[in-house]
Parts: sequence; C-alpha cells; structure tokens
Amino acid sequence: MADRAAWIGEQELPGFRGGIDVRVSLRTDAGPGLHGAWWPRTTDLAVELPELVAALARRGVQVTRFTYPFATWHAVPRKLAVGDRVVRVGGFATGDPQLVSLTCGPDGQHLELLVVPPGTEALFSARALRMAAHPGAALTARAVLTAAGRHPALRTGEIPVQTAG
Repeated sequence: MADRAAWIGEQELPGFRGGIDVRVSLRTDAGPGLHGAWWPRTTDLAVELPELVAALARRGVQVTRFTYPFATWHAVPRKLAVGDRVVRVGGFATGDPQLVSLTCGPDGQHLELLVVPPGTEALFSARALRMAAHPGAALTARAVLTAAGRHPALRTGEIPVQTAG
C-alpha cells in the first residue's frame, strides 16, 4: 500500500502529504534544457519547498539553494529548515515564471525544473512531468507545456504573473 509507505508509526515522513508522494520528475542524464518538472499543490513555498527538498533527498539529490520567480510564489524566509539541513532560498524578478532553479550537492550542480501550475488537470500534468524528464530532451518549459497540452481536453492552470504598471 502506497499510503502506508509514507508513515512510520504515527509520524508522516517529510515529502509526503496525506500519504501522497511529491509530484516531481528528474532526467537521468545530464545536459542542456530542463532537468525535470515539479507539480506543486499550491504556491505556498513554506509548505511545498520542504516537501520537494525531502523528496529529492530520497533520490540522492541534496538541494542547497532554491531560486524562484517572486511573481509566482508566496514569499518565504531566505533560509528554510528542512529536516536537519538549511536550504538557502532566493527569488528573482525576471525570467521564466514557470521555472525554478536548484543548486545541489557539494559540487554545486545546477538543475532547472519546470513548474506545472497547481490546479492543472492531472493527465496534462502527468504528461508534462514525463516529458520534462525524458533523457536527451533539451526542451524548454514552453515546449513541454505546449506538447503536453496538444490534446484538446487537456488544460493547464494559470501561473499568476504580476506586471508593472
């Protein structure tokens, strides 16, 4: 049972919410373009980021820094405790609102993840997660979302972008 695997006694493991694993995919190869995708449930980084970091840690990816577009997410402190570690967090005002960047491990490996907007239809999201993690695919966020949404029944949620003016 998948739900039971997320619990030890009465304590829920980090990276799981109600027994559901964090929705993230990673490429198995290194290279240009996206390194995977993440489908958070909300835009509240204080809730979502610790779960993402814990899920990646279980896959052997130790996140040391996380950067995100200010316009897309609720602000969080510049340092966030995740288990016994601290992840530095920073935001940017320009760039693609559908990307987050992670710095990982002692060598400072850089990963770019597509953010599938919260509220996006499940089949669309699953396709985007799979496409962004396809080995050898040097795709952009826009290319993945366009390809994932080619079926007329699939719709993506909206990423709110604040504009000056």
